[in-house]
Amino acid sequence: MTAPNSDAGTAAGGPPPVARGLAGVIAGETAISSLDSGLRYRGYGIEPLARAADFEDVAYLLLHGELPDRAEHGRFTARVQAAAATPDRTVIDALALLAAREPEAAPMDALRTGVSILGQITRDEAPGPHAALVAAAERLIGQVPAILAAWLDLVAGRPVARWPDAALAPALLERLTGAAPTAAAVAAFGATLVLYAEHEFNASTFAARTVVSTGSDMHSAIVAAIGTLKGPLHGGANEKVLEVLAAIGAADRAAPWLEEQFAGKRVVMGFGHRVYKHGDVRAKLLGELCAAMVRGTPGEDLETLARRVEEIMLERKGLRPNLDWPAARVYHALGLPVKVFTPIFVVARMSGWTAHVIEQAGDNRLIRPLSLYAGPAPRDYRPLGSR
Repeated sequence: MTAPNSDAGTAAGGPPPVARGLAGVIAGETAISSLDSGLRYRGYGIEPLARAADFEDVAYLLLHGELPDRAEHGRFTARVQAAAATPDRTVIDALALLAAREPEAAPMDALRTGVSILGQITRDEAPGPHAALVAAAERLIGQVPAILAAWLDLVAGRPVARWPDAALAPALLERLTGAAPTAAAVAAFGATLVLYAEHEFNASTFAARTVVSTGSDMHSAIVAAIGTLKGPLHGGANEKVLEVLAAIGAADRAAPWLEEQFAGKRVVMGFGHRVYKHGDVRAKLLGELCAAMVRGTPGEDLETLARRVEEIMLERKGLRPNLDWPAARVYHALGLPVKVFTPIFVVARMSGWTAHVIEQAGDNRLIRPLSLYAGPAPRDYRPLGSR
């Protein structure tokens, strides 16, 4: 009998090998992003997008398939901003009740609940026509950051503040910090949104596609995706990065601390990737941006520590940073609390998730893989009285 999650095959005629976690399994086709020869969104390399495009540029590209011209960009930005500026009162009232009862609840739970309520309010029951799906996606791209900001106001006992009259990156950054951001801060924050926007068949995206493959609706698919991203082995990893850096404390403590982790066979969050075996290009781009952002500030000490950890991880384990490693440091430098790190991932990935929902609905086939049974051999049932 083959053990659960075993990668080992058997002799000819035996059961096929099992790909643990579906590693290396091609589960479908997508025109949205590619990991061949580096990350590309709809054919565009991630580096120029991260350096020069704003989030609206990228979100439009993912949803509509092409980069917008100036007029399309302006109209799209206005639609997203309108969705953020006009949150449904039912959602706010429900979150207010939850904030009063459970103020320590995770913002990820508030986002999951808020999207679920939006699905019920709009009576979203099944994938509709393409144009309706795109319109729903654009609304969610604006509604979700507004829900996040509203939740933070509500748990702090404040009235929900007005959504700023600005593009998504500066508007959300202002709502999260309570102050108008600098151009440099907006550029750094916007780059993280672009880099987190899409990443092929990752766990949360695959969960969303699986839900909609059954004929279910977009909001249900996004609720599933948020729940998947909440896990520390997916989106929650960025919150753990600062815990790692805080636990080490200084560059001269990196080696002994890491040796202790290696000896205990513990995972060091922020390193390694299921797909990128030779380094995550997104981490390289954002790492450079982070270093430039904190140059000449007290934040340089954290960067020195981060570089030392990177050196040791590469030397001892052959592992390079993934995107979560620099993203956590960028958010820390921007003065954002750790509890919003993964919710910001949600805000960015909403564009990718909804694009995948639309793509799956447009050429659907129920996602239903097989499993290799590893339980008891066939046995006879005995009635209750004879056991």
